[in-house]
Formats: sequence, structure tokens, C-alpha cells
Amino acid sequence: MLIQITNKCHEGCAHCMHCSNPNGEHMSETTFKNALRFGQFLGASAYIITGGEPTEHPKFTEFCQYLDRFIKQSKTPGGFTVTSNGTWFPERTEEMIKLAKLQSYVGMQVYTNSKWYKDASFIIEHSKELSAIPKIILTTDEIRSMQDLGRAKTNEQAQKEIADNPHYMSCLNGHLLFKQTSPTRKLTGLDHTPGVVCKPCIDYKGNVHLSESCLCPSFGNVNDDYMLDIFNNLREAKPCCQCALGKKFLKSDNIKIVVARNLLGFKEEEK
Repeated sequence: MLIQITNKCHEGCAHCMHCSNPNGEHMSETTFKNALRFGQFLGASAYIITGGEPTEHPKFTEFCQYLDRFIKQSKTPGGFTVTSNGTWFPERTEEMIKLAKLQSYVGMQVYTNSKWYKDASFIIEHSKELSAIPKIILTTDEIRSMQDLGRAKTNEQAQKEIADNPHYMSCLNGHLLFKQTSPTRKLTGLDHTPGVVCKPCIDYKGNVHLSESCLCPSFGNVNDDYMLDIFNNLREAKPCCQCALGKKFLKSDNIKIVVARNLLGFKEEEK
């Protein structure tokens, strides 16, 4: 399950699916704890802390420590990872070394790319020092699955990459995942499936999404709604297909996609 603890990020990337920015809001401590309770209710065992840039949250380390204790006390064995652009380096290196000592902390995926990230050149220049920090995995590959969300919708280069994307909308696996669940089964044993470990996503306001973007439809809020109601909403949800990759999904003649449309309740005349 993905938890977006902040929508603040000073990079302001032109392709950002969240429209994160330097003035973005942070998740409250109450919302964070409610998000974890919802994850426990679902039977989730893998958590991803993300943003924005999660390390810009003033309680980033405190949240990670709380999550470590939460997982260790849970009946379901699990762990958590963090996604980051690495802009905390080198000032907070010691903090990240201490973070690596948490039992449930699997590691931090640091991603940057000179095409999209303004601080990429510095991160790449210091890649050896950064990669030497325990549990840090640095990746600088091209984005393989650009999504038609957020600022990417109005960026010419992003739109070219979306047109070349061989995949479909980011919410698809999440929708298919929840079609396999039941009130007794939930996510136990399912959320390690490749491509679905980050579903659902709980944004910084507590809204629950089946996409990785906080701008996609919400199916409830962990602060305001009963957990079973949110769960049932997720099970009954249907992709909005308003993005370019969603529209491609509706038009595809690929037999696997035709089956997926039927499972999700689309009628062929909706294509």
C-alpha cells in the first residue's frame, strides 16, 4: 500500500502526476495513523512511503519509526520502503544511516533522471557516495511508463512518451486486484503481486485511490469513512478512463484487455 505523506516537493517536475510543488501540504499524524489502520484492516503487508518528496515532511523520520513499530506489532509480517529524489543528500546522510537500522525498513529507492529532474546532475555526480549509504538503491533509467496525469497532461515531451507507452493506466492493476478480494480475504497474500504492491494509495489528505496519483478518483477517506465502506467502494469501483491510457484501454482489442474490461463491468458498446 502506498502512503503519500506529503505533496510538497521543491523539484516541480514537468511530468509530476501529483502536481507536487514547493508549497504542497503535509499529511497529519492522525491521518498517517488512520492510513496504517486501514492498511491493517486490508491485510496489507508492504508499505511504500512517498510524496511529493517524503523527506520534506517535518515528521518523516518520526513517521518511519512509528511505521516500523506498527509493522513489528502486526500479526502480518511485512516491511516498508521509501521513494525519494535524493535531494536530502548530503546534509541528511546520518539520518538515513540511522533509518537503515530500523528492522522493518527494506530500503529507499532514489530515482532521478536528467530529462525531468532539475537536481539530477548533482545526484548522478555523487552516485557512488549516495549508493554507499545502507539500503539506498539509486536508479537513473528512463521513465518506462509515463502516465497521462498531473502536469504530464500539458507537457509536450511527456505526451510523446505517453503515446509510446505500451502499458495502460496506472489504476488498472489496482482495480483488478480488488475484484479478487472479499470481506474475509482482503489483500492477504495478494499485495506482493508485481505491479500492484502500491495499491491502494492513500494521499496526504487521507483520500483513498486505486491509482498512484492523488488527482485520480477517490473512493473514501480514512479520517471520515468506515473502513468496510471504503473497502466495498474499492471492490465495486470502475476505472474512469478519462486519461489517454484509459481511453486506450477502452479501445484495445488485446484479448487480455477484453477480459479485463469484462471483469470490471464494461460493456463492449462503452468502447
